Amino acid sequence: MSPSRSRRRSRGIVTGLLALGVGALLLWHGLLPNIAGSASLFETFLPWLGVVILVLGLAALIRLSLFGALCVAAAAAAWAFVFVPSLLPGMRAGSPSLTVVSENIHADNAAAADIAKDIASREPDVIALQELDATSREAVSEVLDAAYPHSEIVGTVGVWSTIAITDQKRLDLGLGWDRALWVDLDTPGLPTRLYAVHLASVRPGQYEQRDTMLGELTKTLEADSSSRVVVVGDFNSASTDREFTPLLSVVTEAPDSDLGFGFTWPAEFPVARLDHALVRGLTTVSSTVLPGNGSDHRGISVGLR
Repeated sequence: MSPSRSRRRSRGIVTGLLALGVGALLLWHGLLPNIAGSASLFETFLPWLGVVILVLGLAALIRLSLFGALCVAAAAAAWAFVFVPSLLPGMRAGSPSLTVVSENIHADNAAAADIAKDIASREPDVIALQELDATSREAVSEVLDAAYPHSEIVGTVGVWSTIAITDQKRLDLGLGWDRALWVDLDTPGLPTRLYAVHLASVRPGQYEQRDTMLGELTKTLEADSSSRVVVVGDFNSASTDREFTPLLSVVTEAPDSDLGFGFTWPAEFPVARLDHALVRGLTTVSSTVLPGNGSDHRGISVGLR
């Protein structure tokens, strides 16, 4: 065997082993130790391992490595098993009886009023906004109050509704100050309880507050006997994050209505879905990510019945 062929063969083995490692991460990432929140942060971007698989596949092709190609195929199968169900558009029948738009409008945003106008132009029944501050709260209220006469604002989170609000409660979710709320909407037939939340951010070494809020939200929803529940907002966590998984045992999230993952952050080039609409006792007829409108997040719009 020539030296060049031997080197090519050894490189093919390395490519194959790397592909097997990526496949193992896709299937068993939950076994990674969550040191300082590092595994949780890694899981947020887990779908992007598909790009790594594509690069490894190209490397196996260049090196004409059968072993490498087989290993890459195995990794690709693992990726498809994990992500294809959420990648495909969700198909639902019927027209929505309740439409909700949620968006993090970004603190200190001079375009807050324009964002509110853009959302209102879509004529949803309910609008939930996060990262309101003293200035944007007033600007947004001036835009929305006329068409959305029922509203509740708690801290940096606000809800505006065309449907009467019959009750409300402030929530701190273990944060120490209120950054979430629920409101009861007087929807026909049965009332709907809508939670609007903005969970703490996750950064390397800073994750405890977000995890605490996720845990408290899960407990709150478990104890909530409402027959129709909607939970929207900026969760600062992806559905692939291990800390998000317990929440999905009490509420569910439908796939996006369009082909793709429905990434919402950052708005210029979304790489993760941090904003969610979770339901119980309702069917999600449509779920779409809105175009960028001046915030660092993209809004989400859901139709429910």
